[in-house]
Amino acid sequence: MKHLRYLVLLPLCFFACSPANEEVKDEYVETTPPSAALDSIANVPKDNAKTNKTTATPTLPLPQPVMQKLTEQYPGWEKPAIAAYAEARAEAQNGSAAIARGDFDGDTRQDVALQFQLGDDVVLVAALQKEDGNYVLEELNRDILFNERGKLKSLYYLFTQDGGDNIFNTATSQEIELPHDAVSVGLENSLVTYLYQNGGFEKINVQD
Repeated sequence: MKHLRYLVLLPLCFFACSPANEEVKDEYVETTPPSAALDSIANVPKDNAKTNKTTATPTLPLPQPVMQKLTEQYPGWEKPAIAAYAEARAEAQNGSAAIARGDFDGDTRQDVALQFQLGDDVVLVAALQKEDGNYVLEELNRDILFNERGKLKSLYYLFTQDGGDNIFNTATSQEIELPHDAVSVGLENSLVTYLYQNGGFEKINVQD
């Protein structure tokens, strides 16, 4: 009987003495089940590896070189609060609103597009990965954050437009086949696509 009491008390002591989990504070990280997180980490390619956007997951943090570039060029940047409407639109496009991944400049290396808060503004940039593993930031757009009952929120959402897709340029009334992935940005009922060509991003209005 004495041994039985010890067996009952041991599990209780284990949980009572276990240390509390430390709070994780990491930008652009979402919670995933442990098995999924381990699989994602195991499958993440090294920087500078030729890759496809399907090998990445938005639940992982931004590449460290991208974080460093943001800190250097945009001191004080932070993850934005995004309006529920924009989040829903992104989910409909299988995106994550704040981040899009793909080969945006056609060099077969994985790039990242994201939005972030800078003071009262929302800034949209593309981080293009170069051969040496470093990134170059290209600013796509900047706007004032929406004040929703005292809380600043972004109304924008991002998603990747796959290479080979056809988009309709409303300015020229022409259909364009994308030579590689492009960054699409939505704002309420407006949609623009940023296509990298001739050394820079061209803004194409595809929906008004």
